Amino acid sequence: MSDYVVKKTVQLDAMPDEVWDALTNPEKTKKYFFHCAVYSDWKPGSPIVFKGKIFFIFPIELKGTILEVVPQKLLKYQLVNGKTGTISTVTDMLRVEGKSTILSIMDDVGAGEGASDRYERSMKGWDKILKGLRLLIEGR
Repeated sequence: MSDYVVKKTVQLDAMPDEVWDALTNPEKTKKYFFHCAVYSDWKPGSPIVFKGKIFFIFPIELKGTILEVVPQKLLKYQLVNGKTGTISTVTDMLRVEGKSTILSIMDDVGAGEGASDRYERSMKGWDKILKGLRLLIEGR
């Protein structure tokens, strides 16, 4: 495989402002994003940090940079793996469809050594994240 970009789409029974809040509010992200709160001022060039504990035990801190922001429509950021130096570029796109929001996520995990493993982990991770996001937003 030469294209290591995870692509996921979910339809949520909520308007974009509610979905955006769930993506950018640290109190909400820690409920579905592997117990990690997200911190940023949401401006291009600013830092973004996901900080928490996986399984409530193992500390994790993912750091990166905000690339693009259009509130309630687009959020794009890069995260750097502190151990390997690999870069992942995540793009969240929101669009209204009726009374729902379609959230499309692309996660470019990069190429090179270990890309296939990173891709597989990311595929599984985004499935869990989106399932938790739906549960948070829709209560199901």
